[in-house]
Amino acid sequence: MRHSQWCGRRGPAARWRKVALLVSLLPSLAQAAELPADAPRAEDDNEEAAALPPRPRQFWWALGEVTAINLTVWGFNRYIMNKDFARVGLDAWRTNFEMGFFWDKDDFSTNQFAHPYHGSTYFNAARDHGFSYWGAMGFTLVGSLQWELFGENHLPSYNDLINTTMGGWAHGEAIYRLSSMLLDQRATGTRRVAREVSAGLLNPIRGFNRVVRGDAWRSAPTPKDWQPPVFAVLTRTGYLNIDAGTTLNQFFAELDLRYGDALRFPVDAPFDAFNMGVQFTTGENRLISRAEVKGALAMLPLENGGNERVLLGAFQHFDYNDTQAYELGGQSIGAGLVYRYLTKEGRELRLALHLRGVVLAGITSEYADKVGRDYDYGPGLGFHFEASYGRWPWEYLKLHAGTTWLHTLNGADGNHLVHEGTLLLDVPLFANLGLGASFTFFERNSFFRDFDTVSRGIPQARVFLSVH
Repeated sequence: MRHSQWCGRRGPAARWRKVALLVSLLPSLAQAAELPADAPRAEDDNEEAAALPPRPRQFWWALGEVTAINLTVWGFNRYIMNKDFARVGLDAWRTNFEMGFFWDKDDFSTNQFAHPYHGSTYFNAARDHGFSYWGAMGFTLVGSLQWELFGENHLPSYNDLINTTMGGWAHGEAIYRLSSMLLDQRATGTRRVAREVSAGLLNPIRGFNRVVRGDAWRSAPTPKDWQPPVFAVLTRTGYLNIDAGTTLNQFFAELDLRYGDALRFPVDAPFDAFNMGVQFTTGENRLISRAEVKGALAMLPLENGGNERVLLGAFQHFDYNDTQAYELGGQSIGAGLVYRYLTKEGRELRLALHLRGVVLAGITSEYADKVGRDYDYGPGLGFHFEASYGRWPWEYLKLHAGTTWLHTLNGADGNHLVHEGTLLLDVPLFANLGLGASFTFFERNSFFRDFDTVSRGIPQARVFLSVH
């Protein structure tokens, strides 16, 4: 799949522009979260917002926009970039249908990061035309199939279809929720312009539609569900050391967003609570070395009395780790058992057990080059444990440990067993500023059918200042 020429693979300058955009949106996100969702700005606004009917579902408009996105990407690659893969017609389409799907050889960042982002545009086309998370899932699949079968003269790809579709669900819903936070339909003047522009930059499909419909300047009640009950922004900046045979010293900046909180507020719809994180580094061959999205799909209370709460939930996970030392990332759906104990002082202990069904993941492999890549593809299972102590959203002490088994479907035949563990300490200094350190250990044991077993252990150490 090559549509990333337009949306994800345009060199360091394009990546820096994305980072600058993300950083520029932080003040707007923080301002949007100053008050909880149920804090009234005006009584009549609350009554109007509560009475607002949901946007009607517009099937043909959503499908048309998904198709228009693909036509725009194809047209850009064909007539502006003059890419050979965009020279399609009846012969190419016939070949795609006759030969069927295969596994492509694109680099890790294109397949595991750019494609999920592109899938989010399909997802948001449906979301903005009245469909829920569940309804938008189908349009994301249709958009991905359209591109794979008709958008290029390369054979359609299994991994692109999965990553674009499932990654598009996770990225798309998170982007939709964050762009909703930025909007205030009662605002006027420069404040209204700033909010509309910020939301449009974050979610271009929705921003375009709001201009076309006139919503960008029309005064109307702002739906109450556009604001989460709580929202937090966490940043960490400091020194990172990775020992992968040779020592790599560099600086890093980490941004984590906490939207809602399943252990304190109801989860009535998918992603009413989610975490989204990204890490930028200076010493890697790529700017973004880590990204993740974890969204609650549904939660079932098991215990909710006194200072304790226990929930059983369903979660969607997107994971991306791309360093010189190792690559690991994929799409997962799983179940989680989460626990919260609140002390009299307002601090809390949180525990979580997650079982993940890995639909597809890419992982570093010394022998995958026989298929033209440096990583294997396959499904698997993961088990993760988390424990933290602090005052939400500040985790003073946190432990994460997990094991993931992956079976290779494409690459060097065999199985990978990965063990990960992180211990983090983040001590308050004053106000919202903290000082911390963390140690991470990553171990990969790869059992190949036709090659010798490979075992690698990679420790990482960080020292940082945090802002909460």
